[in-house]
Order: sequence, then structure tokens, then C-alpha cells
Amino acid sequence: MDIIIAGAGRVGYRLAQTLSIKHNVTIIDQNSEALAHLQESIDVLPIVGNIEDPDTFKALDGHYDIFIAVTDNDEANILSTLIADDEIEVDKKIIRLRNPYFAKSSIANKLGIDEAVFPFRLAADAIGALLDFPKANNIKDFIFTPYKLISVRIDEPLLRSVADIRSDDLIVAGIERDKRFFIPQENEKLLQGDLVYLFGDEEHIRTVCQKINKSDPGRIKKVAIFGAKLLGIEIAKAFLRRKVDIKLIESDPELCKKASEILQDSVTIINSKYIEHEVYEEENIRLADMVIATSSEDEENIIECLEAKEFGVKKSVAINNDIQFYNLMHKLGIVAVRGPKTSAYYAILEKIGSSNIITEKHYCGGRGTIFMRKIFEESLLIGKAVKPLHLKDTKSFIIREGKIRDFTQKTTLHKNDVIVVFLKTYQEERIKKWIYNL
Repeated sequence: MDIIIAGAGRVGYRLAQTLSIKHNVTIIDQNSEALAHLQESIDVLPIVGNIEDPDTFKALDGHYDIFIAVTDNDEANILSTLIADDEIEVDKKIIRLRNPYFAKSSIANKLGIDEAVFPFRLAADAIGALLDFPKANNIKDFIFTPYKLISVRIDEPLLRSVADIRSDDLIVAGIERDKRFFIPQENEKLLQGDLVYLFGDEEHIRTVCQKINKSDPGRIKKVAIFGAKLLGIEIAKAFLRRKVDIKLIESDPELCKKASEILQDSVTIINSKYIEHEVYEEENIRLADMVIATSSEDEENIIECLEAKEFGVKKSVAINNDIQFYNLMHKLGIVAVRGPKTSAYYAILEKIGSSNIITEKHYCGGRGTIFMRKIFEESLLIGKAVKPLHLKDTKSFIIREGKIRDFTQKTTLHKNDVIVVFLKTYQEERIKKWIYNL
């Protein structure tokens, strides 16, 4: 495909790095140094220019499959998308937007934007989901099935192996152990400290979580959020719909005032330099069931979460902005949740890799990928016998009539079947080609 990326910041760079492996990528930015650095390491066409200026687009010729606007400025992203629509021929437009207002409005539809990604909302919702699954590290939903993918840390391996968990509506889709991620076989033993990825019925997952994780709280009633910038406020909003006692701690008085106005006094806002230990005692933060550190600096988030653990808080959550800190967070027993930039990166990749009949998702810090294909009523695959693709580090299943069946041999497909493949990401292209070409 021919792809244009507007913006060479962290998100634009990572997208260009990933997409340029298989596609022709053009990237536009005003920062000539950033583009030169980018071109040193990846094969892209750089264009120095202002994405809000129509003249910048005159250097582009012909037809493009996708236009992606990912600068940190909403107005620039919107305007560049409109200009691109006017100046060049583009099949699909994807935009990243920070302002929470846009997430509630229909502005993207009105402007003819095909896909809008709201990274702060994505990160906040990921943390909000922990209220429903307090023993989880992460929760993923899917459009073709009510089943969920939920990761949980094992502190008491009362279930001895993957086979002890396997049932008609539950499987183990991956294990992270000592910084290594793998797709397990049925005879794989479960060890203390493993982070297991459970896919299936959410109530069954709850039951398993109770057996393998005793240290995390069974219910979250009190939450402390460190940081009152946009992300901290979005997380607080995600919690307001629940009966949760929320404390928002921020060192900047102006941000405290703004947060109070936005949240309308529904949250206890504490103005404190929260690096001071006294706040845990004076404001009873030590009694929180969950502490969330929302800084854009991972080191700060790790220190805050370790301090929370020191004061006896059972669950500490850190926003993970840089993938290089992901393993360290997990090793320290900290729940790592994708930050806004990482959320935007993966959300855009998943939108590019998905269609009306196939979805693509990433898990375990991007080391695992999930493909799903639903067999709809009009599908030509109904009644067709299909062979699975047998590859190392992959595992295939078919969801049929509420049961998860192993897909290890030639199988005749039925209406409403969902083919599911879990894999290590290095096998992504081969599985994608297979599942699209069935």
C-alpha cells in the first residue's frame, strides 16, 4: 500500500518504522532534522513541510491508500486531513485526536474521516476496566465474540498446568515468564510469577483468577490517581460512573483548580508534591486499593508505584510510555498500561490490519498478536473444508456455538464460526496472508 503519515513525532516514527517494512511510506513534518534521523534508519520518502499548508501536498502525486495524521495538535491533524482530501486521492483517512470533546461528537464523520483514534480515552478505559476485573493486569474486548482476553499474575499456582485451565470456554493464550513471552502447549506447567493470558468466558476467568491470584484486591473501592493533566482527568472520568472513592493528587495548583472545575467536585483533589512520603499518611493514600501513576515519564511512574507498594497498597498501575520499561514494570509487579502515544500506535496499526470480517489486536507489549475472522451468513467459506496453518509459536481455534475448539486439522466451516489465531508477532505477516486468503 501507499501510505502518508503526517507528523514525525514518537507515534509517526513508530508507525513509519513498522509500516515501511511492507508498504511505501511518505512522511511529512516541518522538522527536517527529525526526518533526516528517520531516513537514516528506515526506508521512507520524507517531505519537509507544513501539513496545514496546501502547497506541501503539491509534491505528492497520484493515488494513496491511507492518510494518517498523528501530530500532537488536533487542529493541525484535522486541517491536514481536509487538505489531503482536497489535494490528493486517498482511500482511507485515519486521525489521532487528543481533545475529549471530539470523542463525544460526530465531527470525524462530518469531516469524512474514516477512523478517529482517541488515545487518552483508550488509556483511561483500559484502566477503568480494572474495576470490573480487579485481579487483572489488562483486559481486551473483541467485536466478533463476547469472550475477553484477560492477563493475570500467578502468585499461588493452585492450578498446575495449562491443561488444568483448558475448557470449552477458556484457554491460555500466552504466558510471560522472566521477560519471555510464549504461546504455551497444554502440558506447560504454571509457575509462581507467571503472567498468564486467559481467553474466554469472563465469569469463568473470574473463577480462575480467584484460584491463582490472592494478593490483588477482590474489589476496588478506593483509588488514588497521581497527576491531574489530561490523562489523570480522563481516568477519573472513567471511574466516576462507578461507586469508587477517588483521590486525585497533583503538585501544580493551577492543574488542581482546572481539575476541580472539570470534575465538578466529584473527586477529592489534593494539592501536594506527591514525591513526599507524608501524603500517604496525611491523606490516607495508604488505604487505597489501587494507585495509578500517570506521568509521561516512566521512571517517575515506577518510583511512585514502588512507593505505593511500600505503604501496603495492593495494586499499583503505571502508565507505560516507553516500551523499554515494560519488562521492568512487570518484573517489579507493577501493572503496565499503555500510555496515550503507545495506545495511538497500536490502535492505528489494528485499524489498518483489520477489515469488516477480520480483526487484528496486539497484546503482551506488542509481542503477541491475535487475528480473528468471522464467517458471516453470506460468506463463501460456509461448507468449505479449511486447513489450519501449522507454524511455530502460533495456536489456532474455532469458536462455534459458544465453545472454543482446537483448530489443528482440516475443518468444515459453519455460519457464525470465528477463527482465532494467537501468535508471536514475528509470525504476523504469514498468518495475516493465510487468514485473508482463506
